[in-house]
Amino acid sequence: MKAAVTDGKGRVWIEDVPMPAPGDYQCLCQMLACATCTGTDFKHIHDKLPWEQKYPGLLGHESIGRVIELGPKVKNLHVGDLVLRPTPVYPGETFAGYTSMWGGFSEYGLVTDSEAVKADQPDATPNNYTRFQLTVPELPGITPGDWTMIITLKETAGYIESAGVRLYKSLVILGAGAVGISMCRHAKIFGAYPVIMVARRDEQLAYARDVIGADFVVNSTCENVVERVREITEGGSDILIDTTGNPEFMSACIPALNDEGRAAGYATYPRGDGVANHIPADRLVTGRTGEDTTHQYLIDCVRLSLLDLKSFYSHVMPLSEIGHGFEMLEKKEAFKIVFEMEA
Repeated sequence: MKAAVTDGKGRVWIEDVPMPAPGDYQCLCQMLACATCTGTDFKHIHDKLPWEQKYPGLLGHESIGRVIELGPKVKNLHVGDLVLRPTPVYPGETFAGYTSMWGGFSEYGLVTDSEAVKADQPDATPNNYTRFQLTVPELPGITPGDWTMIITLKETAGYIESAGVRLYKSLVILGAGAVGISMCRHAKIFGAYPVIMVARRDEQLAYARDVIGADFVVNSTCENVVERVREITEGGSDILIDTTGNPEFMSACIPALNDEGRAAGYATYPRGDGVANHIPADRLVTGRTGEDTTHQYLIDCVRLSLLDLKSFYSHVMPLSEIGHGFEMLEKKEAFKIVFEMEA
């Protein structure tokens, strides 16, 4: 099968790798699509994650596949099911000489029936990644590529809720990439006001305002972020969330908070330099992603037309063009790409 490989030196390419074989409690899935996660994927590609990586690795985690084969002890999944996050190689494991960078940019992958494992073996501990391998329904007008968007949307929904975003709370989001606009949309569904997006590019900010629903936008290259936020909020924001991964920028924006305001750092920060080094302890709040706990909420948001999944990606491309796709992302010619498999 074809799969995307990276060496941690800035390169990503397609190689032929063996097909994964399902175990007793696993299903083989034909992968249908996998979306980019610009922050994490680029950190894999450039070996910039806070923890040590081993290369070469199979890349991608925002994947969706269709079950085509069942292991003999699978009870809760069925042929034809659409399942998020199939992978040929689970985190902490290796496959055919490749480490796991979640492996979603592959033509085939595995999902595990962890409930069946736990029912038969109460003391067993399935790989933690299996908790994210959840089914989604077939809904009119929603493609498999669309469904990959709920992976980031679930993470961001859980995060902003746990950080205190709710009705009438004011919120500043630093960064208007895929994560930032996801947070913005959830914040508006939750009833936050005003929601202020801060970024460096006018086209990003226009999209956040006109398509996603931000109440105000601030261009940090030509406006004083602290002054503008304090003006909009008449004294400072309740919550500030950073999605840029730049702790110095986040620290510089702390004065935009009101006296009781709190800051949260969603992004992955440089190795050995976490956000806690830059934000006073009495200002810092730690959010949680909660991807599995927000799963039904996101399905309901889609079913009730509260979210237009197509608003959260810019391009659809075949897997064979993954190298070019990441070049587009690096040049800001795309903000999120869904790669469709060609098997």
